[in-house]
Amino acid sequence: MENKPKFLCSLPWEHLSIHPHGHSSPCCEVDWGSDIAFAKNKINGQYTPSVLNIDRDGPEAIMNSDAYKQIRKEMLAGDVPTPCLTCYRLEEAGGQSKRNREKIVEEDYLRSITQDDGTIEVDIQNLELRLGNYCNLKCRSCNAESSTSWIDDYYKLKDEIHMPSIFDKLKNSEDTSYEWVDKEEFYEEILKYTSKLHRLQISGGEPFLVDKHSHLLDLLIDNDIAKNVHISYITNANYNFDKVSQKFFDKLTKFKSVNMSISIDDVDKRNTYIRSLSNWNLTIKNLKRFINEYPSFHYSVTQTINVFNFLYVEELSQFLINEGLLSLTGKKPLYINDNYVFSPEYQSANVLPLDVRREKIDSIEGKLPVTFYNRLKSNFYNTDCNELGIDWIKTTNAVDRVRREKVTDIFPELYKIIANEYKI
Repeated sequence: MENKPKFLCSLPWEHLSIHPHGHSSPCCEVDWGSDIAFAKNKINGQYTPSVLNIDRDGPEAIMNSDAYKQIRKEMLAGDVPTPCLTCYRLEEAGGQSKRNREKIVEEDYLRSITQDDGTIEVDIQNLELRLGNYCNLKCRSCNAESSTSWIDDYYKLKDEIHMPSIFDKLKNSEDTSYEWVDKEEFYEEILKYTSKLHRLQISGGEPFLVDKHSHLLDLLIDNDIAKNVHISYITNANYNFDKVSQKFFDKLTKFKSVNMSISIDDVDKRNTYIRSLSNWNLTIKNLKRFINEYPSFHYSVTQTINVFNFLYVEELSQFLINEGLLSLTGKKPLYINDNYVFSPEYQSANVLPLDVRREKIDSIEGKLPVTFYNRLKSNFYNTDCNELGIDWIKTTNAVDRVRREKVTDIFPELYKIIANEYKI
């Protein structure tokens, strides 16, 4: 019997993923329960609680931190590093992991560029930048760590309800910095390690509100690197295009390819409630303008499925189809991605009773792209109810009070189902 191939992945060698608060992880889908999910070093053979920060420590120290070196050594030894258990478990269950979606490199090559202690010459080919927490929205599934608009609500609510955030702890930590996104020196330092860059992923917060990152685009263009780079953005498209982002779009025409993913979770008033402070008409207006004025770019809508929009999940796709922007066969200028809220658990669609989820899923076959529908079904058709409806109601009502909103005005059917199920 053949030996099972080693669990190898290119990312620990060539990828840098920087989070809004300046911490870095081997990728964005690591097992966050691992003690080396973030870049750390050892003292006297033990990992310290301190986490390296891109602003203070820089790319070289992070990529050759003790944590990253351990991950590389374990992979080459045939082991699965603990941060990589997310991909390993998914693959064992027959799913497609982030590792599968990336290139799986040859072991001999990795050994040739890796010293015995796991050190490498830093050569970042795949870069992910989450540009701080500047954001003009405060989405229900987000938090203060990723959105400045959430901060006031966070401080009003953090002692009353369970919040999916430790913003005050992060803000006061010596290991945390949100300022790196506004420093030209950071982008100039990154350039030293990206001569072979081929993939750049940028998100936030809202990345187009971080004006300084245009300096990185200029550096990549001026140094003849941009022409080889596939660049992608995640944006909420809620801004004055002429004043905020047109200059970025013009620069992006110099890159090898551009993928623009627009975050939309539902239609009209429901989307505005879920993605608080958003303007539905402005979102759709900008989406159409992007497609019409920059037709060489690739466009997608990313819909994040949660307890709020599950009962209406197909309506966004149907709206886009009616607008002539989406086709279930994929022949239109736009495609739709599915994303899922599993944390905090009280915002997952698994709050809903299983029979309600099954009835919904059965009723919408053929109304969503096939891959979207199949993933939705695999995530929710057979999973038990998580019994957190009371937590959802308590949290939702508390946020409503602070924001002067009312969930029963926007999602009366949803509220009734959960209230009846939990006898509230």
